[in-house]
Amino acid sequence: MKSYSINIILLSLILTACSDQGNMIETWQHEDIGSYASAISPDGRFLMTGSIGGYGRVWDLKNNKVLYSIQHEESDEGGVLDAAFSADSKVLVTIEHQSIARWNMSDGRLTGYWKWPDLKKVAISADGRYALIGMKVRQAIYFDMVAGKMIYVFPHHEKMTAVALSKDGRFALTGADDWNASLWNLKTGKHIWSKNMNYKIANVTLSDNGEYALVNAYIKDANIYSTNKAGTLISSLEDKRMTVVSADFSDNNKLLAVGRAAKSINIYDVKTGKKIKGWRPKVKHLVQPDSATILDLKFGKNAKTLVSESSTGIGQLWSLE
Repeated sequence: MKSYSINIILLSLILTACSDQGNMIETWQHEDIGSYASAISPDGRFLMTGSIGGYGRVWDLKNNKVLYSIQHEESDEGGVLDAAFSADSKVLVTIEHQSIARWNMSDGRLTGYWKWPDLKKVAISADGRYALIGMKVRQAIYFDMVAGKMIYVFPHHEKMTAVALSKDGRFALTGADDWNASLWNLKTGKHIWSKNMNYKIANVTLSDNGEYALVNAYIKDANIYSTNKAGTLISSLEDKRMTVVSADFSDNNKLLAVGRAAKSINIYDVKTGKKIKGWRPKVKHLVQPDSATILDLKFGKNAKTLVSESSTGIGQLWSLE
């Protein structure tokens, strides 16, 4: 009887694995030894991978070709930690531990470089002029990369772990190890609200139009809030005790795509928090454990497709229809 039960469990696991791969259109191999960070451009044309080897590479996703390589410092301590594209995909900003760089996407030309200690996360404005820089020293800086000056300082009580900017230029969203995510007005620099998530913040994401804010704590709940003054709770994602590594709202704000530390991708209904679908992307090894996380993902036009990139250096295009 015991042997029969074990066989049933094994069969169930096999069937689950076979049906848990999503509707894949295309797969690309990018970094053979894996990536610390990646960023997909809003239009899905470009990808930046921060190789474990220390350098960054910018890819043409359609042709799966490297356009150019980027690196701030030629040292063993180098390596791209985070990156972000402007809304029109013409500007790329990257950070390493001790510096931030701004690049022209058309030719890979460096257009700005600043030595900056203890960097952690970065987001940039839609026009590529401003950067929101999350630091280990308990603050985020809203920085004008054209004028080369700080505009606002957004303080927290512990090191920064997540930052986001809305494309409409209204809001900044910050998260830290102090368990709080805070929303800020970019016109005035004033604090709007904070949400205590009862543990360290893993991810914050804003919808393009600035209407919604996703906040997640490590191995905890993920909530969607309104960016109104009250910070009204819109929904809680039905999957509990998860760590969100990457997220993207669809253009119409009806769907939310989430990339998890548990190497899975889920699609949720924004208003209800209900999971519409979920799957686990391809891994490199069929038998060996694979600790891949979904470093970034982006919806395609009308949310018909989704592009994802994992820490194993594998990129994939998915059909959501």
